[in-house]
Amino acid sequence: MKLFVLATLIAPHATYATSMHRTSSDPRDFDADLNMPGFHFVPFPFDWQNDPNGPLYDPVHDKYHLFYQYQTPRLWGHAVSDDMVNWSQLPVAVGTDAWYDAGGVFSGSGTVLDDEDQSVVLTISSSDNREIFVAVPKDRSDPNLVEWVLPDSNPIYNTTARDPTEIFQTTDGRYRIADGTAEGSELWECSGCEGVDDIVGGHKWEKIGMLQSKVEGQGYWECPDFFPLLGDGADEDVWVSKFSNTGDHWYTGAYDEDTGVFTPFDTEDRMYDQNTAFYASKTFLDSRGGKERRILWGWLISGKPEGSGWEGLQSVPRLVEGIEGTMLTTYPIPELEGLREEEGAAKFEDLAIREDGEVKQLDFEGRMFDVEAEVEVEGDGCGFRVLWDGADAHLDVMIDKGTTSVRMLVDSSVVETFFNGGRTSRTQFTQVTSKESVKVGLLGDGKVCNFNSLNLWKMSPYKFDATMVQ
Repeated sequence: MKLFVLATLIAPHATYATSMHRTSSDPRDFDADLNMPGFHFVPFPFDWQNDPNGPLYDPVHDKYHLFYQYQTPRLWGHAVSDDMVNWSQLPVAVGTDAWYDAGGVFSGSGTVLDDEDQSVVLTISSSDNREIFVAVPKDRSDPNLVEWVLPDSNPIYNTTARDPTEIFQTTDGRYRIADGTAEGSELWECSGCEGVDDIVGGHKWEKIGMLQSKVEGQGYWECPDFFPLLGDGADEDVWVSKFSNTGDHWYTGAYDEDTGVFTPFDTEDRMYDQNTAFYASKTFLDSRGGKERRILWGWLISGKPEGSGWEGLQSVPRLVEGIEGTMLTTYPIPELEGLREEEGAAKFEDLAIREDGEVKQLDFEGRMFDVEAEVEVEGDGCGFRVLWDGADAHLDVMIDKGTTSVRMLVDSSVVETFFNGGRTSRTQFTQVTSKESVKVGLLGDGKVCNFNSLNLWKMSPYKFDATMVQ
């Protein structure tokens, strides 16, 4: 089978001097909004944001696109990037312009086809879970793909489902889409379709059955995702089937494209993140530069911080890779390391926290920072203490027994932590109430709690250009 979502680049990335003040193009004011993240995407104008939709790489113009649920009723917001780190805000891509999306433009995906024009198609669901429709660029030659249109043939099919995946193709050329239902993920096929005109033409899509049926006791399968597992540690022909319901859950298994059925190797409950607030995630295949990568975005259900005009944010983009044949890891993309500031970086070695309840404060501080540690942990009370207003206002990031490595990204009010190279991760939130720099401490529980190596960097905010919507 061949997936059409093309994409990415592992490119050198310049380190930018930290600017915590608003510029003419960047509307973020980090002094006025103490909870504003610097390297997690938040859209402008500041408002509600939820599911990431249609992340893709456009090979024609060498750019990345991120669409997302935005405002109420839901629209598709849109931003573009050269590297998935720095972003330009674009106008709303898809609004409530047709009878089938009048209640809101709900979740879906984006596909770049491998036809001559490398056509881009957004697959979208309606608010009533009855219509699946598409949007296409008004002008394929526009490098930012700012304007989108809804073909007159919409919707392409009617069902009792939502959140369609990207369009993928079997080895003999049949186009397929999966979507989420109350019974699991179902599979649709474009009968006799030979290209983009047929795909968006309507009346050609037919349901061929269930891709995967849910396990008893599970709820509605929102935001399904379906892709082959990549990476040197993945077994050949292993597929990932993911759904969202009280967190993001995934299975690995075998896919029979003749029957259109995915069979999981087991039904153990595995999640991308230990926090159910990591939700509605979406991946895309990033093949820029000739090396395929699978990139994951997730909605972080953060709530609305006091004094902020925004609510909800996107996770940092994560690289999904296979390990141990049928397992996977998620880990921040290497491009994010370009935001590290070498000036003021700190390095520690052979730190041992021996006393139960001991907190050792490090000689390091910064509103946004990146931490890498190699550890030995034998108990359950070892970890990091992130302090905002001193010892009485803090967030503890605990390290599970047996962990050997930790990566912690602290970005104002959100903390994403990755354990053992991304075998597990945990997202946490806090409320920032002081302009003082954030400090870092180490926690002990009276058992072995060794930080054999510890590296910390302040992080610069990403460059954000919102001139097209200001």
